[in-house]
Amino acid sequence: MFLVVRQSRLRKNTAEVRVLQVTCHSHVSLVRHFFNISSRIRVTCAVDPLLLCTRKRIERILHTAEKMASQTLDFKTSRRNLVIFTIVAIVAVNSVVLFAPDMESRNYYGDILGPITAAIAVAYGLIIVRRQGFSGMFGRAYAALALGLALWLVAEGLWAYYTIGLQIEVPFPSLADAFWLAGYGPMGYHLLVMAKFYGRIKKQNLIIVCVATAIFAAAYINDIMDSSVLSEAFLPLAISVAYPLLDAVLLIPVVLVLLTPTRGKLTSIPWIFISWLLTASADAIFGHTIVSNLAAEITVWNLLYNAAYICMASGLYWYNRHFIFDEKKLTNEWMTANK
Repeated sequence: MFLVVRQSRLRKNTAEVRVLQVTCHSHVSLVRHFFNISSRIRVTCAVDPLLLCTRKRIERILHTAEKMASQTLDFKTSRRNLVIFTIVAIVAVNSVVLFAPDMESRNYYGDILGPITAAIAVAYGLIIVRRQGFSGMFGRAYAALALGLALWLVAEGLWAYYTIGLQIEVPFPSLADAFWLAGYGPMGYHLLVMAKFYGRIKKQNLIIVCVATAIFAAAYINDIMDSSVLSEAFLPLAISVAYPLLDAVLLIPVVLVLLTPTRGKLTSIPWIFISWLLTASADAIFGHTIVSNLAAEITVWNLLYNAAYICMASGLYWYNRHFIFDEKKLTNEWMTANK
């Protein structure tokens, strides 16, 4: 029996072996039974001849695919380790701010750590873009996310320059806000693409999430207006309201994906959800302190921003580690097994 077997590869949370037969697709079940292929490996017919193989070589290929699948599908330990590392990183970074001797030092360390944590998230985003490219739905979506994070990194750098270099206590509004607001566009594109991809969004869930967002927006705007001492300064007030509202709007697709049971184990959406939740909380607190003239006396939003960037970096690390198909690695595994 001769088959054409394409190199085994990982796709989402399954390994796949593409098989060419001169017969029809119904023979896939016979191929699975004949070679005793695990249910974790998906077999599909393909009109893409690459290599004529005997049964012995096919068995070697399938053994390699089994090995890769078992290594890749063991997520519990990997997820637990990443959770522990993320928590330790957040505590370590924010301890520098919390244990500073005075408020001025806390603000100083917070302004330095903001660009550093943002740069880590951007670095993982760029690694994904380099490995994945710009083609396809995921290529464009994660390139957009990397662009949004890069814009936020520029904003963090500008904020640090204003506060540390120019000694402006609270540079708000400033050019940094333009980059922060611009970053919501590509990030929103990424989240909407993810929501569309995972699909099967229940109408009931959509209504509930949208209503909850509207209630939050109304309550927040009312609170800001009541607390504001910037009644005649339209721009600071508008920007203070814009940040948490944009966060709330972008949380809608994230929550909808989390409520979708088909999102899969490899998705980075839970990490991104936590990051957006922390960002929304930080923006809400920041906006409230700005309109109340308390921004220089409260540093909790710095802690939340640092935690948000670290969670985003963890999500991108998870995606890079478990989602992107590493053709070179799998080829090396195959060549090693078939020497």
